[in-house]
Amino acid sequence: MGVFSKLFGGNNSNKEDNAVRNANYIETILKHSEDEPLGVGDQNVIYAGYNELGGYYYLQTYIVGKLNTKTKTGATLLIAGDDYNLSLKSDMDEIESDPIDIFKGNSTRIDFEIEKDTVEKIKRSTIKSITLNFKKDNLVFTPLVATENSVEDKNI
Repeated sequence: MGVFSKLFGGNNSNKEDNAVRNANYIETILKHSEDEPLGVGDQNVIYAGYNELGGYYYLQTYIVGKLNTKTKTGATLLIAGDDYNLSLKSDMDEIESDPIDIFKGNSTRIDFEIEKDTVEKIKRSTIKSITLNFKKDNLVFTPLVATENSVEDKNI
């Protein structure tokens, strides 16, 4: 019966089991974080914040979850909002994930170059989609609506 299930699709219980496991995994990450995430994906959570160093602005991101990468070609972050579409290039080409034992996953830090006027344009409440591209992979994140404890219209 196993051969026929593979050929003809069988039941969808494995897909449903994986979806439940992924949802539980994401919930575990969110429970252990004090920071508010920018978005969630199937197996990863993205956190973001701005930093300024010597007049240059950076969007610092942390991806926590199953992402395990090592690349020398950098990454691109695509952010689509109400009235803007941004394509941000990572400030360094070498990116590597570090293991996190508590989640049996990884943390990947990627900084992106950004202009000051762009920083002021991006608001959590206006973001519609977030996509991280590196190598040949695309990670899609669904933006999270701000909670009552945070300011709804603040910059990332």
